[in-house]
Amino acid sequence: MGGKREVWFVAETKKKKETPEIDIYKAWCKACGICVAFCPTGALAKDEAGRPYVKDIEKCINCGWCEIRCPDFAITVETKTKGKKRAEVRGGEEEPKPKEEEFSPERIVAPRQ
Repeated sequence: MGGKREVWFVAETKKKKETPEIDIYKAWCKACGICVAFCPTGALAKDEAGRPYVKDIEKCINCGWCEIRCPDFAITVETKTKGKKRAEVRGGEEEPKPKEEEFSPERIVAPRQ
């Protein structure tokens, strides 16, 4: 039992994290703050009026807690999963996305980087 011991170190290659797209529908949001409270990384915050906004998209880990906990269905988190959007994986209908240049007063879209 006094033999040599081999130790192998495996270098981990970091995959580039895919930045999600977080949509907040202001018209549906009642500013309850649940999404902000449940965000484990602090990616969401509340503005002066108490409405949620994306504070730091880089902190988002795609957990979806904000989307699941929202009682008004006012927030969605989309990320590509093996070439498909999360809504497609669930079998849901996906609405057409506006172009990035378009602005909607009822919708806040955190841009992908």
